[in-house]
Amino acid sequence: MKIIQSFWSKPFFKENDDLNARFKGGWLSANFFFYSCLLSCLKFKQNYGEVSLYTDDLGKELLIDKLEIPYSKGLLDLNSLQNYPSELWALGKVLTYSLQEVPFIHADTDVFVWDKLPQPLLDADLLAQNFEFNFPKYKEVLETALKEFKNFPKNLFPIYEQTNDVFAFNAGIIGGNNVSFFKAFKSKVFQIIDDNLDRLNKIDLGVFNMVYEQMLGFELAQKEQIEISFLKPKMNEAFTNVMKFHLVPIKENYIHTVGYAKKSIEMCEQLKYRLKYEFPLEYEKLNRNLIEHNLSTELEILDDEKRFEFLSKIYAWLENTDWDTILETPFQLSKTTRLNEISEDEIELYYYSPQHKTEEKLEMEDWDFLLLFFREQNTINQIILEISKDESFMQSISLEDLKEKVFSFVMDRCLYHEILLPLNIV
Repeated sequence: MKIIQSFWSKPFFKENDDLNARFKGGWLSANFFFYSCLLSCLKFKQNYGEVSLYTDDLGKELLIDKLEIPYSKGLLDLNSLQNYPSELWALGKVLTYSLQEVPFIHADTDVFVWDKLPQPLLDADLLAQNFEFNFPKYKEVLETALKEFKNFPKNLFPIYEQTNDVFAFNAGIIGGNNVSFFKAFKSKVFQIIDDNLDRLNKIDLGVFNMVYEQMLGFELAQKEQIEISFLKPKMNEAFTNVMKFHLVPIKENYIHTVGYAKKSIEMCEQLKYRLKYEFPLEYEKLNRNLIEHNLSTELEILDDEKRFEFLSKIYAWLENTDWDTILETPFQLSKTTRLNEISEDEIELYYYSPQHKTEEKLEMEDWDFLLLFFREQNTINQIILEISKDESFMQSISLEDLKEKVFSFVMDRCLYHEILLPLNIV
């Protein structure tokens, strides 16, 4: 299967504070965009051998010539987009899809894999990351476009026309064997944009990218009776199912740092130190190139070596320890964590944030009550034994699901916050 990625440079350089824009790739800083491109490229090459980048002159100069991100090929087809508004960042993706003549997967540069994708997915006519049903913002922007645009009838969206519901796919990964679909899709998208270049100021362009790429794409596929296969059939609106760095690689092998996650210091930190841990030579080379070409300063790329040492030990432990042993590993609240028991029903927890280097208060909610079990050392299995005594609760969850939820909670509070620590590991 051909693996491709795309980078239209114009949105990257256009300053924009819209959360749905692509200034700096949408990341907290440009450095994290570059780290993301490198880690994504390397992980896909690790699993598939080659990764081609579709870009423009500036994109090639930046990512390939200066930063030396090791794409197998750099193609300049996106030069043709320079007269389009930078806010329409998904046009680069749509154009790239249409250029393919063989089965392919297009992966966003913020998607990382620790294994090959399932073969049944690769055999599909059309594949995408996940299905979306009535996710936020689509409907409002679509209704505005239907009102303001010309040659943009509601019957372009027959499912929406009949049900008033939004059906879409998420294109974190997208592709398949039916390459002719993407050519027709591109023609329709560019016809809509070209007909309405003088009306784009009437709508939220950041969200409109999702309407014309993900919603229209789904509607067109359904109209042509093309079945869509999904990597993740179920997804919540926060996309937490694809952002579980704390479960890699033992329980998760696919990460997509969607939207708001790019502004999260915890997610950015995981990206940076995952890259350094797995590909130290490439990480150092990228940092040298960033400084050499005045794209960053030494202070901006400075590593927290103590934090990296901690994370490296956890990464290695997760990679090299079997599931049963992990469940029997004792954890305990860190020594810098303190509990303030205001009353029997109200407890405050304070911890030392490894990112901000200050004491912070954790709002105790949902599964956080489990932290109380770790005032003394306890294993995940011991916690599960206690929880499973609640027969009414166990009617709503299987034992295996409970194990995975408790494990996920423990590793979240360990990896991101250092609230829980595995004994004899760090």
